[in-house]
Order: sequence, then structure tokens, then C-alpha cells
Amino acid sequence: MTFGILGSGSWGTALAKILTDNGQVIYWWNRSQRSIDQIVARHHNPHYLSTVYFNTDQLKLHTDPFEIINHADCIIIAIPSAYAASTLLELDKNIFAGKKIISAIKGILPEQNLLLNDFLKNEFNFSLENYFTVMGPCHAEEIAAEKLSYLTFSGIDGVATHEITKYFRTDYLTQLRTMIFMEFSLQRS
Repeated sequence: MTFGILGSGSWGTALAKILTDNGQVIYWWNRSQRSIDQIVARHHNPHYLSTVYFNTDQLKLHTDPFEIINHADCIIIAIPSAYAASTLLELDKNIFAGKKIISAIKGILPEQNLLLNDFLKNEFNFSLENYFTVMGPCHAEEIAAEKLSYLTFSGIDGVATHEITKYFRTDYLTQLRTMIFMEFSLQRS
């Protein structure tokens, strides 16, 4: 499975670390070419978790989210919730067809008052069967320091959810939990 990450903040950087520590080549979106140039030159994200060093041969960095999505089977959305909708609404409505999406967004999309799964269903007609989430309880800083911790993955399809967790196993993430969830929505009041 090929992974793409939309978001290069602390949590996006931590998830990039986990995947590259497992030998994965990842496609990684950063909105700033200057930041990309610094990552390539210095082997770390200068703005977030700067103690995490990358083998840049494992990174395919782009400022165009289309390039990330086009080359990846599974897209991790790690954009801060306040900016996720405006970033995603710039994309073609069919761009996620045939893809898996892992939400690494914490909370709701504030302007829409929606969870990411509802937003993707409404705006991109995205099927919940291909939607997964990754949750703490660990923090990005703990991942950067390789502190022993665990993550929880959820999805409707238990087999697919469990398969995804295999790509995130490391010496410092010894326990990965999977949960099956039922579809629910936040209703506007």
C-alpha cells in the first residue's frame, strides 16, 4: 500500500515518521515550497518536530495535493480541522475515487460543524467503507521522542482496519488497537 499525507504539522510529521521508520516511501504534501526545500536540505521539518530526521529518499514531497492523492492508495488527512474544508474543497470532486482515507484530524470541521466523514460524504460522495480514523492517546511529541505508546485505528471493515495497522507498527508503538465503528453524524442544532 502506498501512503500519501496531506498535512505537515506536528501530527502529520509524526505519522510520516512512523511510516518511514517502517520503510515506507510516502507522498507528503506541504503547502510551502520553501519548507519542502528545507526538509530536503536538512532532513527534518524545520517548523514541527525538528528532532525527527528523515531519509529523504523515502519522501516524495509536493506542494500540489493532487500529486499526493494521485500516487497514493491510502490518503492520511492530517490538516488542522480549521483548514481542512477550505483545502479539500479546492480538489476535484472525484479525486478520492478508489482511495482509502485515514482521518488524523482532531475534532470537527468548525465552519461546517461536521466530522470529516460527513464532509467527505457530502462533498465528494466518499463511501464510509473506505474511511478510517487514527486516534491517540499518544501525542506527536511522544512519537518524535519514540516514547512507548499506542494508537487506535477505527473503521467499518475490521479486516481492512487491521491491515492498515500493520503499516504503523514500530518498536515505540507496540500496541495498535482496532475498533469497528458504526456510522453516525453530528447533527446541526
